[in-house]
Amino acid sequence: MRFILIVAGIFTLTCSAHAQSLDQRAESTVHRALDAVSKLQPYGGWGRAYTKDNQLMWGEYRVVPSTWITVQPPATPETANTFLRAAQVLHENKYRECARCAKDALLKVQTPDGGFPHEGDPALKNHPTATFDDDTTTAALRFLMEWAHSTQAPEDLEEVKRVGDFILKAQYPDSGGWPQAYPPPKDHYARCITFNDNNINRILDALLRLYDLTNDPRYLEAAKKGGECILRLQGGPGEEIWAQQYDPETLKPAWARKFEPPGYSPAESIGVCDTLIDLYAATGEERFLIPLPNAFAWYDAHRLPNGKFARLYEPGTQRPVYGRRDKAEPVYDFANACSGYSWQGEWYPHAAKKALETIQTLGREGWMKEKNTPKPPRSPQSMESGIQKCCQSLSEEGYWLSSPGNIEKEDLQQHNLPETTPIIEMGRFNENARLLLDYLDAVKNTPVKSP
Repeated sequence: MRFILIVAGIFTLTCSAHAQSLDQRAESTVHRALDAVSKLQPYGGWGRAYTKDNQLMWGEYRVVPSTWITVQPPATPETANTFLRAAQVLHENKYRECARCAKDALLKVQTPDGGFPHEGDPALKNHPTATFDDDTTTAALRFLMEWAHSTQAPEDLEEVKRVGDFILKAQYPDSGGWPQAYPPPKDHYARCITFNDNNINRILDALLRLYDLTNDPRYLEAAKKGGECILRLQGGPGEEIWAQQYDPETLKPAWARKFEPPGYSPAESIGVCDTLIDLYAATGEERFLIPLPNAFAWYDAHRLPNGKFARLYEPGTQRPVYGRRDKAEPVYDFANACSGYSWQGEWYPHAAKKALETIQTLGREGWMKEKNTPKPPRSPQSMESGIQKCCQSLSEEGYWLSSPGNIEKEDLQQHNLPETTPIIEMGRFNENARLLLDYLDAVKNTPVKSP
């Protein structure tokens, strides 16, 4: 028995030492990564990706000047949020200063109407067109809201409201939808009411957050009007989901890029179903639940023989429809579809269906109580495997390096650089840094068990 107790004691001490060592490694790793990435923001913000020597910086899909910043995630707003989180967890003011510099840079590329472009030069005074595409303006708003929450300063709240007012201004007054870009360009698909890439879903989420933050009824009314647009645009019998984009005048499914024919999209309709649940949660109005059973029935009836869904189903026929890049012409044979697009997938609105079933079982009050019950935080032990990988994969310079994608390879070749040149991706930085910060926060807040 004495031998067993001694061994158990040694094992416990070893585990404690290992855990302490991992804590120290995690803190050292995240400091090194944050310090390295902070050196990439001489103009206040960040790009989407970089070469390790900072010779090239990418925006959404192209190399951009090093003096620019990229607003589209995972660049400036998301990275600034990571630094703000680091300041809170690590109690380091220098990381808060990085977030503040990013905020200032974002405001310099803000359009006169209050939205944000994909990317821009903070030194320029006029960035005329803003976009909701790829979470650009809404991501900037989320960061500004986090910043205002952290400072509680009236002037920071006013900056949040300015973006909120832009969203109100950009809403189509008749339909209640939003264009992809504002001011909406003539004769361009960016004028369409756009569900693609969750555009309207993110806008409605932003409006509900703004309402919670400010209690300004204009935001809730705009969200409800957007919800009414969703109800109006649901497909008719046999096609009861939503298209990627709609003509703002006819409200019919519309062409976007050459390879994106009009079509009802199970991929984008997942977010629409989730948004209807959110609108019901915010308003208690059951009209936002009415479209859901028919939408779920559509999914159950339209799987392909391989068990997946096509990304687009042709209005009127509900045939799977694909596209080509050389001209705007529908393609009906998957083998002839252009490459580089997610034409098929295992899409299904599981979360919305489960929420509706819970609402029907528990009623709204019971569902809201369950929904608002805080989930227990992740334990440090559940994150240890990921933490080990983060610590081991950080380069000597303080970067998590990735292999270049097709876009980066082409640009590297044009600049006479090997197409195997390692790339610093801000998406990977944000993911890994957030995991390390969550782990350190969990360790700090986990009670020490009594012996």
